[in-house]
Amino acid sequence: MKIRVNQLIEGSILADDVLSATNKTLILKNTVVTNHIIDVLNAFLINEVEIQDEQVNGQEVKAEGEAKIHIDRKEMGVKIEQSFYKQYISAVNSYKQLYIGWQSGSQMDISKVRHIILPLIEELLTNNLEETFKLYHYCNKEDYLFHHSVSVALLSAFLAKKLGYKQGDINQISITGLLCDSGMAKVDASITAKNITLTEKEYRGIKQHPIYSYQLLKNVMSIKEGVKIGVLQHHERIDGSGYPLGVKGAQLHPYSKIVALADTYQAMVSVRPYRSKQSPFKVLEQIIQDDFGRFDLSIVTELKKGLLKFSSGTKVRLSNGLSAEIVFIDEQYPTRPMIKILGKDEIISLKNRTELFIEEII
Repeated sequence: MKIRVNQLIEGSILADDVLSATNKTLILKNTVVTNHIIDVLNAFLINEVEIQDEQVNGQEVKAEGEAKIHIDRKEMGVKIEQSFYKQYISAVNSYKQLYIGWQSGSQMDISKVRHIILPLIEELLTNNLEETFKLYHYCNKEDYLFHHSVSVALLSAFLAKKLGYKQGDINQISITGLLCDSGMAKVDASITAKNITLTEKEYRGIKQHPIYSYQLLKNVMSIKEGVKIGVLQHHERIDGSGYPLGVKGAQLHPYSKIVALADTYQAMVSVRPYRSKQSPFKVLEQIIQDDFGRFDLSIVTELKKGLLKFSSGTKVRLSNGLSAEIVFIDEQYPTRPMIKILGKDEIISLKNRTELFIEEII
């Protein structure tokens, strides 16, 4: 819906790119509105923007005169299809409520966990595969942990499907992804809430969360042992450089190898309390180059193939601020495709322009 900037509130989500008077992109679609964003809009004399009909906290946005129409539709029995985004936000908010319960000492209720994530997994894999690599757009700093957990579950399910797992295992792997950080509920909240660099002691406390996650699950009889092991091992690495136990290679459960990559990728692309979100292409490049030997190569390959499958024709923003469209991807240089600058006839091969990289999918 269209709304005047002076009526914008924090937590609204932009439904379209916001362009300047010279037709340059100021703010990207799916950006969560903050006071800083509102200041930018006012500075560039933007009067109106398009926003989504639901805020990042899941609450519905209603313009004047819409409430009655919404009620009438319900009374008439008209079925209103729920978008994937709305289902996703609902899952994030439901997971947040479970997490708050674990902080207060509640036991793990695996039936509630399944109810949160499995319908969303089915929707993603059946009708919305392209959403897999757009999830980082939806994350916000305040609820990062809950967005991250749901996103890791979805990406883990995507990778498991591409690796040929059957649906039963895909479901278990998605639950592993969702719950791998559940133990953060047992870490001192003053540490998890910090938006500055942790001290060495605080970081040691954070590194205990896989153990706490395992402890929340160890007595749950209705999930596979692989889920429990996967949760415990999701920060372990093939070369033995991970934690908390430093196991490696064949000692790692297949579930943990999938979730480990999904967890790392989603953490790197998403906005965090202490930094902004990063380009999926830039993150993939870093995983391929800097983290070589730490992750299962077959899973990295599926991540790369999945990202690139949805990239041809994709609009992107470059590190120099220009917008472009991907026109060709060389498999030898998957993170540095050939692009066409929007509004110009200029075509650039990023493999020959090392000072440039794709900053954002738009």
